[in-house]
Amino acid sequence: MKKIRKIKNSKFKNTGFLFELLTKQITYEILNNNPKEIAKEIVKEFFNGRTELSKELKLFNLLIHEKYNSATKSEKFIDAIVDAHSKLDERKLGKEKYNLVKSIKENFEISQFLSSPVTNYKVLGSIHKLFEAKRLSVTEIKDVFDSKYTLIEHISTTKQKELQKKDVVIETYKKQEKDLRLLTYKILVETFNNKYTTLSVKQKNLLREYINNVNNSSKFNEYYKSETKKVITELVRLHKKVKDTVTKIKLKETINVLKEQKFGRRKISDSQVSALMISYELIKEIKNVKPIQL
Repeated sequence: MKKIRKIKNSKFKNTGFLFELLTKQITYEILNNNPKEIAKEIVKEFFNGRTELSKELKLFNLLIHEKYNSATKSEKFIDAIVDAHSKLDERKLGKEKYNLVKSIKENFEISQFLSSPVTNYKVLGSIHKLFEAKRLSVTEIKDVFDSKYTLIEHISTTKQKELQKKDVVIETYKKQEKDLRLLTYKILVETFNNKYTTLSVKQKNLLREYINNVNNSSKFNEYYKSETKKVITELVRLHKKVKDTVTKIKLKETINVLKEQKFGRRKISDSQVSALMISYELIKEIKNVKPIQL
């Protein structure tokens, strides 16, 4: 008789969790102008679209991002993804995961690497447990039920309107290699570094605050509100000096967008962070224009 096993959420075996930490590391490397880009190279090697890890990550992302308006549909979707996962090459996946962890340990101080906070850790853990439950066949029923319930709740409760909002920065990044897509603040970093020469000090400070205070919305709200007021003041000052009609219109529109933002206890949205990043860039561009054009 097979022994019933309780599944543990091993950080070293959880592909979704390791990918989240690697994308955070990519952000830190960019912000610190690290020329080696170690984390990015690891992601390119192990999540290049041809590996079993890439296939497993795709299944993780489907369970994280897809939304349904009923628990029944959500449960059927989860069952379909778990079934798809069971068709992956288990031996190949295990070998790739071993080499991935080995590469991480060789390049990073592991305790520090694993200590970085991951906001959707519970969801990632539940996904891993369901994948493992299918693979092991005999597991503790309550453990499987709790994990599945967590995912059903996650998939069926997100507001559809918020999911339908399209941010220009994110849409731009979506055109790039899918397997290297990062979380929103990482998307902002990569997009701005690709579109512009380099991030300014204020842009880097904004992203640092965004990353470091991901779980402390009130602190970041105050920082964002303060910076927005400063930017509006600077944009108004420049608007008075600029003579070029197109530039004046661009400034006016930016000022209006920033003024229309609502502040309070709500978490600052990704599009708001993007708007402030673009505003910093606009100010930088205008100040670099020759005086004769102002």
